[in-house]
Amino acid sequence: MFERLEDINERPEPFEFYTAADLWTDEHISEQMLARHLNTDIDVSSRRGAFIDQSVAWIGSHFNVGTGTRIADFGCGPGLYSSRLTTLGANVTGIDFSARSIEHARTVAAQSGMTIEYVKQNYLDFETEDRFDIILMIFCDFCALSPAQRMKILEKFQTFLAPGGSV
Repeated sequence: MFERLEDINERPEPFEFYTAADLWTDEHISEQMLARHLNTDIDVSSRRGAFIDQSVAWIGSHFNVGTGTRIADFGCGPGLYSSRLTTLGANVTGIDFSARSIEHARTVAAQSGMTIEYVKQNYLDFETEDRFDIILMIFCDFCALSPAQRMKILEKFQTFLAPGGSV
């Protein structure tokens, strides 16, 4: 019995378990995460609205985003950056694990008359023939990945990046 208690209380190694599916597909958790994403008065799941606006303005000017710029937004959540980048003329593909966030993003885009391709998928499994001028991964997603997952996503970025593109 004591051995079992020791096993239960043993601290796992960093990145020993990958729990993203549990986090992003759980009904209660995904509902709470979406609510936090949409509360742009706090820096919890997304940055504050003013910070997002400033970030998109910087991305737009620094990378010369305009009509036809192809952008992939990995971990797009409810589309807070994707929708703003679309207003600059970009063609945006947003990829996210959360069905609830993707549904929200699609609804907002449709109501606003925006054409944004939203893909509900774990971005580690995302595949496409498309090539992008800019690839984004915003709000600390990269740091939450294991070293092996980081290599995998960087290899994908290299494959998906158009010549002269930026990550």
